[in-house]
Amino acid sequence: GILDPEPFRARFIACMDDDFNTAQALAVLFELAREINRARAAGVRVAKAQETLRELAGVLGFTLEEPRKPVLNAEPFIELLIEIRAELRQAKQWQLADRIRGRLSELGVVLEDTPKGTSWRHAR
Repeated sequence: GILDPEPFRARFIACMDDDFNTAQALAVLFELAREINRARAAGVRVAKAQETLRELAGVLGFTLEEPRKPVLNAEPFIELLIEIRAELRQAKQWQLADRIRGRLSELGVVLEDTPKGTSWRHAR
């Protein structure tokens, strides 16, 4: 199913029309946020309700943003996998070495084996 945000919108507008009852309007926003969390946990689609929450919060001057994922430098991990792959190749563990190459390729990392060793680059 889908969480319908319209009853919350109607209650919010009624609060604001009631002499700008921002305390009650804010309570409606908290209730909507709680329902979004419950619905999401139950597997219900909440995108429209989330958009409504952002919109109504904006009326009160609040800005709601998606949490940002921390940026992680992948380079040391790629280098580590290349080292492990080199050890596997030296031990003639071709299947596992090829699996590392394949998974890196799926992730957009191209390995280039040369007589001097393995280098890598991002796929274009």
